[in-house]
Amino acid sequence: MNVLDAVKQANRPGAPEHSVLFRVAATGAVVTSIIACWTAGELSAAVAWSAVVLVIVGNALSYRRRNRPVRFLKLVLALAVVLAFVWFFMTVAARASAGDLASVEGPLAVLFTIIQVTHAFDVPSRRDLGFSLAGSATLMAVAAAQSVNDVFGLYVVVWGGFGLVGLLSMWGSQAGGLRIRPFGAVAAALCALAIGVLVVVGLPAPHADSSFILPSSIANDLPLSQAASLVGGGPKGSEPVHAATPNGRTGVGGFLGFAGPLDTAVRASLGSQVVFRVRADRPTFWVAETFDRWSGQSWVDSPPPGKLVAWRALDSGSPFLVPSPLGEVDRGTADYQTFYLVQPGPNLIFHAANASEVWFPSHKLYESPYGTLRAGTSMGPGSVYTVYSTVNTATPAQLKAAPIRGLGPALPTAVRADFLQLPHAYPRVAALARKITAHATTPYAKVIALERWMGAHTRYTLTIPPLTQGQDTVTQFLLVSRRGYCEQISTSLAVMLRTLGIPAREATGYVPGPYDPLTDLYTVQAQDAHAWVQVWFPGYGWQSFDPTATVPLANPSPASVLAHNVRDALAKVPVVPVVLGVAAVVVVVLVVRRRRRRPATWAGRITAELERAAQRAGLEVGPGETLSALAERLDAQWPPTAAPPDPDARRLAALAERAAYGDGEPDRTTKSDCLHAARRLRHTARRARRKDPGPGTGPVSPGGGPPPRRSSPRQPAGVGTPSAGGDG
Repeated sequence: MNVLDAVKQANRPGAPEHSVLFRVAATGAVVTSIIACWTAGELSAAVAWSAVVLVIVGNALSYRRRNRPVRFLKLVLALAVVLAFVWFFMTVAARASAGDLASVEGPLAVLFTIIQVTHAFDVPSRRDLGFSLAGSATLMAVAAAQSVNDVFGLYVVVWGGFGLVGLLSMWGSQAGGLRIRPFGAVAAALCALAIGVLVVVGLPAPHADSSFILPSSIANDLPLSQAASLVGGGPKGSEPVHAATPNGRTGVGGFLGFAGPLDTAVRASLGSQVVFRVRADRPTFWVAETFDRWSGQSWVDSPPPGKLVAWRALDSGSPFLVPSPLGEVDRGTADYQTFYLVQPGPNLIFHAANASEVWFPSHKLYESPYGTLRAGTSMGPGSVYTVYSTVNTATPAQLKAAPIRGLGPALPTAVRADFLQLPHAYPRVAALARKITAHATTPYAKVIALERWMGAHTRYTLTIPPLTQGQDTVTQFLLVSRRGYCEQISTSLAVMLRTLGIPAREATGYVPGPYDPLTDLYTVQAQDAHAWVQVWFPGYGWQSFDPTATVPLANPSPASVLAHNVRDALAKVPVVPVVLGVAAVVVVVLVVRRRRRRPATWAGRITAELERAAQRAGLEVGPGETLSALAERLDAQWPPTAAPPDPDARRLAALAERAAYGDGEPDRTTKSDCLHAARRLRHTARRARRKDPGPGTGPVSPGGGPPPRRSSPRQPAGVGTPSAGGDG
């Protein structure tokens, strides 16, 4: 066989596929994958919806021409695919750069879509429809690469449904048109689900690959009216932020920590709306701002001593190189975080601990001396930026020894004074702090002692009234109520540490939020806004401590997330209603099964009851035994002292045989009475147990016609065979 013959053999069309269901399932899978790529931003709306229409039209035409494919169509379609590949390579060569995966994914999605569109016009056989199903899986993989929310999961479910129906239809077609039973379809779906769950459970925890250029984009950006000013949250995206009031607006994102000064006298009511999503190497606090100066009710980020300007401009362009802030130590674990904004918010650049590089599509960023980052423009929903941070993962043993073996520069005296500053003396608070830490010998031990005391002796709550003007937050919280929210708890801890001479500051941002194993993202909601304490240690810089929240040390594996979600779901299930519901379903199933197994005719029911009664009486049904003979032996089993019930088995058998052989059924009342009598006979038959004389040769049932339906698989002779005799 030469090359030309081999090509002809490979392109020879298969037998026409006549299954409409198979074709609809394959078309649905392809359409779903195209729409999934569009929602993930891989395809434009024009390309996606044009492709959807063409795929549907192409499959319809292919079905009509499945017996007589159009000549030279394959050549035209092959030329279109070649041109698509030429466009793809030219586009990638012009736009892509080394390691920039995002610059390839878009053209790749367009290429796969063009292949599916051209292929849709020539799918006459089963093999061609199978290729459509496989190609849709490739498009779904492209969409999954850029999916950042759970909506993609809905597309996976729909696509999986089409795929399962398509595979079942293909199997039925291969078996010569065999119809797939519903039980087989359900079993196949459960097997596929089980395999998918096992695959997900076996996946390791995700880890970002720093070899790729990390994504960044900005939406609805507006220039700042004043350099380094804080904006966001309003309809226009560039409105200045302001602190909240008890009866007014509650600041950007509903959290007071993102409005410049942090007012601890008022707590906003935070909702469950998603603020942003984060893909990161490890979970941690997403830092927004840090504050050094405490006034008694509010925290302020003030310039260091001797400096009039608190912010410096970073104008190196993306990626921006961020100098280490005062007091920070550039040592620890590399951590990449990519933030996907969902809600309009402040122009703060969130990050983990010490940010070193920022991928952000802007001309300028601004940094405070203590590490707070702000963008040079406002940011709307859809904005994306990536931060490289150095997370200082100092161990407790290292922090315990920090005053002895501390490395790196110490805080300058003037700067250190800023993190020990208090608006007035706190004698009672200081006495309480000394009492709690009386047995602690190192700064770290003192921090842990205070943190544990706060967790044991104070209560987190939002149901407290706002503080009055001039009322000190720490005094009210520690010495009066000991009830408050995270800003008051963390502030009280910071003030107690300062009374002991330990440098501390307030930090605001978000806790990691719940992890989504489907997207490998942390979903941060408004209610995840938080405030905590950062303590400075020589050689290790600022370390975070929090009495009210716990941050895991690493990304969870999909298996642990699924187990946690299942455990939470089961904990919310009302046990009694569910048990009653399951019991009701079981009863209904048993009743339905019993009714289905019950003989359809009255004569058949009587026959079944007599057979069961004979078995309970210890009799064996002979293979050539009639119903009347079995009934006679059953009546003979009763001892002389216990007569059989009335009517006896012989009378019931005679009525059943007469009805079965077409000699007429009794009236409705007689049938009901006889059926109840047969049931009573079955219930009392154990009392008739005697030595079985063996199958007899009793009288043969008279008459002809169909026999009574027997519940035993062994049909006794004479039942179903015309017998010689009278009408019985």
